[in-house]
Amino acid sequence: MPKTKYGDKTAKELDNYMKNYKIPQWPNYFGKMAPAIDFARNYATMHTKGLKESDQFFHCKANYEATTRGKYGEQTAQKLSNLRENFDRYIKGDDLQSSLKDQRSNARGRIGAKQGKSLRATCPTHHSKYK
Repeated sequence: MPKTKYGDKTAKELDNYMKNYKIPQWPNYFGKMAPAIDFARNYATMHTKGLKESDQFFHCKANYEATTRGKYGEQTAQKLSNLRENFDRYIKGDDLQSSLKDQRSNARGRIGAKQGKSLRATCPTHHSKYK
């Protein structure tokens, strides 16, 4: 039996997670907070499921979901992404390559949502699909 690489195992877990996934719909009173809630929920999901190696997927997914929230969703997604990457880069000390990879995943999610692509088509579950 061939040894499963961590990326393949994680992709299977994410595929299972996404099988019946629907983007949560927030009540109107959440307004501009809905995109921030999307970010927090995705971060929490990644950590509670122990899927830290799927960071790019969750960056893409959070940005996709936030951008689908309407007028302020894309702006909020971009601002939150930039804040997070600046924190990671200049406070935590993450390297530039990691930050650029995260920003590409963020942009991928926003672009896919704006183009009307599905979440599944926009954000692949296997880490090798993110360059």
